[in-house]
Amino acid sequence: MKRLLVAFLWLALASPAFAQLFKKTDELLEPEKAFRFSARTVADDAIEVHFLIADGYYLYRDRFRFEAQGGGVGLGKPEFPPGLAHKDEFFGEQQIYRKEVRIRVPAQGSGNLDLKVTSQGCADAGVCYVPMESTATLRVAAGAAPAASIFSSDLEIARLFQNSVPLVLGGFLVFGLLLAFTPCVLPMIPILSGIIAGEGAALSKSRALALSLSYVLGMALAYAAAGIAAAYSGSLLAAALQNAWVLGGFALVFVLLALSMFGLYDLKLPGFLHQRLDDVQRRLPGGRIASVAGMGAFSAVIVSPCVAAPLAGALLYIAQTRDVALGGAALFTMALGMGVPLIVIGISEGALLPKSGPWLNRVKQFFGVLLLAVAAWIVLPLFLSGKGETPFVRVDSIAELDKRLAAPGKPVMLDFYADWCVSCKEMEAYTFSDARVKQELGGMLLLQVDVTANSAEHKALLKRYSLFGPPGIIFFDAQGREVKGLRVIGYQNADRFLKTLTLLRAP
Repeated sequence: MKRLLVAFLWLALASPAFAQLFKKTDELLEPEKAFRFSARTVADDAIEVHFLIADGYYLYRDRFRFEAQGGGVGLGKPEFPPGLAHKDEFFGEQQIYRKEVRIRVPAQGSGNLDLKVTSQGCADAGVCYVPMESTATLRVAAGAAPAASIFSSDLEIARLFQNSVPLVLGGFLVFGLLLAFTPCVLPMIPILSGIIAGEGAALSKSRALALSLSYVLGMALAYAAAGIAAAYSGSLLAAALQNAWVLGGFALVFVLLALSMFGLYDLKLPGFLHQRLDDVQRRLPGGRIASVAGMGAFSAVIVSPCVAAPLAGALLYIAQTRDVALGGAALFTMALGMGVPLIVIGISEGALLPKSGPWLNRVKQFFGVLLLAVAAWIVLPLFLSGKGETPFVRVDSIAELDKRLAAPGKPVMLDFYADWCVSCKEMEAYTFSDARVKQELGGMLLLQVDVTANSAEHKALLKRYSLFGPPGIIFFDAQGREVKGLRVIGYQNADRFLKTLTLLRAP
């Protein structure tokens, strides 16, 4: 009898059905990837718990449990959305969620909230996971209504993609308009102005509009393409573009353009190449327009390597969901918003520039000076140290960071920095050096990751916190847990940064 049972067991293990089951089990996603958890506070004193559920997986409606740990915030009865009917082999009729689920949990009181969410899900392959515990540290402020802005957390902006497509695109158009008045876009003004001025007496208002539109469209296409590439590669695209040789080469291009504006020479290709390109441009509708669009794309990638919250949020969404269409469209729309002021400037200069006479040469010389300023701005990171007096403790790996975050006993600020990051150096020079900021930082453990070298350890640290490059600041409480929704992405002046620190210090 014993031999018979052993033989039966071996036959079962060798069967194709068992092999297929083993294969399916081996290919299952980790629970944190199959069920992506996030939580945030919403306007009407409540918590919104969100799970993004991978294809082929589902969560049970009746397996959710919510618990407030510590602090003076209590939780009310969760409000579940309708689920899908599902006949379970073991549990009978059940309600389940696929794709995603949002659960509203009322909150009473104000202050820090350590939220623990217990959930359980299964895969269609026939395998169920053990109950999963997800945690988040949130801040509940009675009557506080969060508003999306260019200062919002990248995680908050990534959540905007879960709304309707028109709302997402409209929101990113507004983000772009706001970003148009930041240092990321200002260097593009003299470039476009130089193109407009270079047209000389032949320029009309309609021609200025066409050139401006083509420049902005080229910029928008570059933002969409570069953003998607950065999200898929998971590497620092800006780092590849910000080394000394690349910066010096592109700065030289702008110097040569400026010298041509001064009339020192006519910037032309060799005769045989010029003739061939001229023939191509004549056959290509809007040949000059195409070259200006190329300059717009060139300017977007090289002159504007900023990682602001809207851009980081869009990249985070693409990386998590692979929704290239919506993510790319959002980046394209954001760049169009950034380009609106450029179009206005291009049209106005087209209307105001003199059509002939010595004034035209003086205008071209003025824009030549501006192009030299752009060249100087490009190579500026090579000459600024950026190392200030802020007493950062340097960490270079996840192991070092985890060691520092093991019960630090006080709040922690983790700063991601790079030598080629202009905004990082601005934070050091203008924000961290402020006396009021210094006082607030005095009671914190200050950690810094220098990702200049873009090593494997640096990439792992960035990936851990879903960052695509510096500047980025993450805050942790005295127990070493990240304070969700309180990230700083991009440059913040001292006044704005103080408000962020005030939220961290609130009871």
